[in-house]
Amino acid sequence: MAIRMAMRLRRRKPVDNEVLATYSFPSRTVQVLKTGDDRILWTCDCDKFRRQEGQREPLWCKHIAKAAARRALERLTRRVAVGRTPDH
Repeated sequence: MAIRMAMRLRRRKPVDNEVLATYSFPSRTVQVLKTGDDRILWTCDCDKFRRQEGQREPLWCKHIAKAAARRALERLTRRVAVGRTPDH
């Protein structure tokens, strides 16, 4: 005689990524996110970045490179860099 047991598995509630920083450029926005498992994730809203989504390699684009440079300067100088404004 076989005994059947019903097991109830709880699904983990998806954790939203915490936004650590947002870097705005004239036509693009880059965000630095902290994932639920404490990893750092960079995202950009450009087309090149979106096309890379299926790849295993870390996603990257020139906007993320610029934001990473700005973030490095902020961390070195301990202040927030001010974006350039066009002179009229």
